[in-house]
Amino acid sequence: MPSGLFSAGNSLWSLGTSASGTLFDGGSRNAAVSAAKAGYEQSVATYRQTVLTAFQQVEDALSSLRILAEQAETEKATVRDAERGAQIALDEYQAGTQAYTTVVTAQVTLLSSRQAELAVQQNRLLASISLIQAMGGGWKNTDLPKP
Repeated sequence: MPSGLFSAGNSLWSLGTSASGTLFDGGSRNAAVSAAKAGYEQSVATYRQTVLTAFQQVEDALSSLRILAEQAETEKATVRDAERGAQIALDEYQAGTQAYTTVVTAQVTLLSSRQAELAVQQNRLLASISLIQAMGGGWKNTDLPKP
């Protein structure tokens, strides 16, 4: 009886069963292909969005650097004028033509101008870092110089 399991008739029936399983998969193969296409299209859309975001970040950083460079020149001129004003106020005080409050006011103006200049310089450095990051760059703590 066990030898009857391996007869020609039994092989034919098992072949027919596997063939019908492949022919009639109920559309699962088409669904798998559609799912793979959808996954691919989603990956492409995500990649495109990532590239566009990177371009936007680079453009924003470059624009910020350009604007801050112009602003730095303006602040430098403001500091130069405030230094000149403070020196004139001090000279007038020493000559006895002005009160010391004029000197103090001029020095406060000078310090405010220097603070604004430093704030612009800080913003330029931060914009430079943003540009480096937007272009895919970066660094590790081990890359930084030791104090």
